Amino acid sequence: MEEEGMVLNLHGEVPSSAATNTCVLNAEPAFLPHLRKLHAQFPRLRIVLEHATTRAAVECVKSLGDTVACTITAHHLALTVDDWAGQAWHFCKPVAKYPDDRAALWEVVKEGHPRFFLGSDSAPHPAETKATAAPTQPCAAGVYTSPILLPLVAHLLESFGALGKIEGFVSAHGRAFYGRPVVASDKRVVLRRASKKVVGIEGYGTGATHVVPFWAGKEIGWEIAEDEVS
Repeated sequence: MEEEGMVLNLHGEVPSSAATNTCVLNAEPAFLPHLRKLHAQFPRLRIVLEHATTRAAVECVKSLGDTVACTITAHHLALTVDDWAGQAWHFCKPVAKYPDDRAALWEVVKEGHPRFFLGSDSAPHPAETKATAAPTQPCAAGVYTSPILLPLVAHLLESFGALGKIEGFVSAHGRAFYGRPVVASDKRVVLRRASKKVVGIEGYGTGATHVVPFWAGKEIGWEIAEDEVS
């Protein structure tokens, strides 16, 4: 992969294990030594640590140089442990962590760091698998952000003073890392403010295909106005 210029994308967690005192809350930090080892062995290999959730991951990626990058999801910019503990609709993996971890994600986005960019990790699980769990079957892990992704990112970035970094975060940084230059045929998404727009709680589809988006029932301050050729 290094020789061919390919990108290695990693879900950076180790399996939970009582023997190693590893669970969903520390599975990501426990993976970081493996990331450092991979980078040391293949320093020219481009690696993306997907959907990071911890301050430790942010600091690790920052320390590893230009060939290691990191994606951050919209929902991890919104959630902490309290938002998913007992709330199946917000349960995803990696799970959202502590307020200080979320603050680290906010900080690196607000900084405009070029190796941190949006990755949706959107998961359209049917509502019946998200809202229902049983003694032998947990609820599905994942949240559905695709229908509202860019307005939600704008809404969240504005909430912590990073709205001016949105283009780099959602587009320019990732394109640069993947080596995809802007071309004349590319389309540009235009966002506009939305007054008291509420994400529909009814969701989409019916029966086994019924899915409900993240942020359902809440106001979102932005919407897509139009698509235009840049």
